[in-house]
Amino acid sequence: MKKILAVMVVIVVGIVGFSGYILAKEGLEIEVKNQTNKEISGLYFTYDKIKSNIKIPSIASGKKYTLNINPNENSNDDFNEAALKLEYRDNKGQLHTEHVIGYFEKGYTGEAVITIKSEDKNGKLYIDVTDQTSLY
Repeated sequence: MKKILAVMVVIVVGIVGFSGYILAKEGLEIEVKNQTNKEISGLYFTYDKIKSNIKIPSIASGKKYTLNINPNENSNDDFNEAALKLEYRDNKGQLHTEHVIGYFEKGYTGEAVITIKSEDKNGKLYIDVTDQTSLY
C-alpha cells in the first residue's frame, strides 16, 4: 500500500512540475546552430511592430546560440501579430530574409531551431529551420 501511495505521489508531483514548466515558458525559444567552417556574424531577428531588432552575437564554427524572444516585452503597444524573421546582409550588401516562425501573437509560445549549413562565396547562407508554435 505504501508503494502504491509513493508511486502516486511521484506521478502527481511529476505532472504538476511538468505542467508548471510548460505554462511558465513564455515567448519563443530560438536556437541558432552554426555548422559552417567559419564564424557567422551580422544576424538579427525582426518582426512587424518590434521595438528594436534583436542582434545575435557572432557564432563560432560548430557552436550554437540560444535566446528567448518574448513578444510581450519586445513589441510596441500596437503589436497584434507577426512573422519572426532572421535577416542578414551578404558580402555585397544585399538583404536576405529567412522566415523562422510564420505566425505568432502575444501569449504564444514556441521554439525554433535554425541550422546554418553553409555559406557561399558571396556570403549567402544556406539555412534549415524547424519550428513549432502554440497558443499555450
